[in-house]
Amino acid sequence: MGLPLRRRAVLGLALGGGALSACTGGPAEPAPSTTTAASPTATPTATATGTPDAATDPSFVPTGLDASQRTEYRFGDHHRQVSDLWLPVGGHRDAIVVVVHGGGWDAATDRRNLNDLVADLVGDGWPVLNADYRGNGDGGGWTGTFTDVATAVDMAAEAADRQSLPADRVCFVGHSAGGHLAMWAAARRGLPAGAPGADPRVVPACAASMAGVLHPTPLGFEGGDVNVTTLFGGTPSEVDDRYAIGDPTRRAPYGFPLFVAHGTADLTVPSSQAEAFAGAATGAGDAVELHLLDGVPHEDPQDPDGRTFPLFRTWLEATLG
Repeated sequence: MGLPLRRRAVLGLALGGGALSACTGGPAEPAPSTTTAASPTATPTATATGTPDAATDPSFVPTGLDASQRTEYRFGDHHRQVSDLWLPVGGHRDAIVVVVHGGGWDAATDRRNLNDLVADLVGDGWPVLNADYRGNGDGGGWTGTFTDVATAVDMAAEAADRQSLPADRVCFVGHSAGGHLAMWAAARRGLPAGAPGADPRVVPACAASMAGVLHPTPLGFEGGDVNVTTLFGGTPSEVDDRYAIGDPTRRAPYGFPLFVAHGTADLTVPSSQAEAFAGAATGAGDAVELHLLDGVPHEDPQDPDGRTFPLFRTWLEATLG
């Protein structure tokens, strides 16, 4: 029998299809581009300029932290093929939080996008692995983005070994496109042999999404979201086998606690994405804490003092604290 779906602050639903665009608020965020006819409200993929150097660029250090708290775990030659482990000063909690940034799976947005959340978590004693990956237009898409994220989150195993952290007390969390990738990565143990991301080194103890694209299949049909079809390399009518692998809603059950929060005023990703995912996961037997937040916009989870992130902190404390 399936476990009950726990709802909090269910005050309304976002209607319509919505479309995903690059999130605002990160230092690597590009200026909005002109939209295309194929996707009326989506921001087309942009190309990052230059190669930032985390060793010399202070914007890679979250406010309140020091570069000495970072250990880099590199898994490829591309400057985005890296995860940064941030350790609290002094004692720390016996767990690892893996953070996956959003930005429309775009090449122009990197791990600095969630620096404020990283700083907040580390300041509260959580070791944090901030995962990066190649985006659309810069080696990402199908399969590069997926294989990069799989390897990036698996760096938690390296971090656990080298820093004497528990590899079995790991939580994945992401925002927007990062919510999609974090939740997809959490389900990798169920992937068929040979699929991108199969045979994970790290299976999390829990996973969370904030304003995430948790059911990309309906957004990928013609007239939907250009960023989704770019990521998967086609529509579900053309490459449904890819969506079957890369759609978190279609990967349930997960087998561990899940947290999903989404604002009903989100004009970038419809909150119906959260409901579809929660319904599928609970139907498959998973325990899901679902928050539909009335009037909350897409960018709110990037603010540690917003309405979304404190709910995640409370759930994380109750689950792994």
